[in-house]
Amino acid sequence: MDKCFVACGCDDQEGVTKGDLDRFTDKIENVLNDEKGRRLFRNFMFTTKMKDGRRTLDFLEHIERLLSYSEDAESVSYRSYLRDYDRLMDEAERIEELDFATMERLAIARDSENKEDMIDVLKLVKVEAIKALRREYNAFRRHFIPSK
Repeated sequence: MDKCFVACGCDDQEGVTKGDLDRFTDKIENVLNDEKGRRLFRNFMFTTKMKDGRRTLDFLEHIERLLSYSEDAESVSYRSYLRDYDRLMDEAERIEELDFATMERLAIARDSENKEDMIDVLKLVKVEAIKALRREYNAFRRHFIPSK
């Protein structure tokens, strides 16, 4: 049975197994799609003072919340969705890795007030946010992959 990997720095009772760690260091999507992996990644960025990375991870989670929003365009919650989308656009301005074209796509989709257009742009921006985390993820991998 895999034991908790001591270097993980996790405080939960479940711990992070060596198998988890092997999976998390394979590719960034494995870390981001797993609750323990994401928590470990966030803790790593906190202890190594990677503020931009934590901000980008928060931004990514905000995108995911918007993508999972399932109310129709006519409901009161649609106005809430638009306010949340506006907050996401404000956050996007603080993500240095996002280029002007990406910011423009976000704004055009918002101006259209068409939820499908906004969802399409959010999917693209999610990919950009994941790319923006590559530097932090590479440092994460170097930290957790044993040197030979």
